Amino acid sequence: MKEFDVAVIGGSAAGLTAAITAKRFYPEKTVLMVRKEKNVLIPCGIPYIYGTIGAIEKNLIPDEVLEKNGVELMVGEVTEINKSDKMLKTSGDSVKYDKLIIATGSDPVAPPIKGVDKKGVFMVKKEEDYLSKLLEEVNQSKDIIIIGGGFIGMEFADECKKNRDINISVIEALPHCLMLVFDEEFCKQALALKIERLF
Repeated sequence: MKEFDVAVIGGSAAGLTAAITAKRFYPEKTVLMVRKEKNVLIPCGIPYIYGTIGAIEKNLIPDEVLEKNGVELMVGEVTEINKSDKMLKTSGDSVKYDKLIIATGSDPVAPPIKGVDKKGVFMVKKEEDYLSKLLEEVNQSKDIIIIGGGFIGMEFADECKKNRDINISVIEALPHCLMLVFDEEFCKQALALKIERLF
């Protein structure tokens, strides 16, 4: 059984930041990151896979960043956490820890609308294989509908349009896209000035 001062479950933005921060503030402590993915995507870079960078491999966080900061990596899914014994189990290993950080991130929530489970309907998941399939579908599409006019929805719309002859529609429940970030006056002004190429 391996033992660490700090164990971090989750290898994306929050987990990576937590592990590196723990090591920087307490360099004498041993820090382990456990993640289930072989490779980790840069979450905020996901929309750019579909346009600017054009490939999933160009949007990965290199494991060298962990090595460079003295964080040990274990790839495997955590199957059990025993808080009283301060121990976690993966499919292949057991780890004893002093402090535990759970930073497993989020999953997209499917809107409660009919047809969301049909073929050709995708959500933005942080999984390489899933996003590869989505990239294939985008490359073969002539019409795409994006539900959600927040930052991710608008970035996806912009990126999917790059280098493609494609029609993109954005559906947003609020009166304007990006309305949770900009006030209504700004949104109306943007529409009036025709600088809303994504709206």
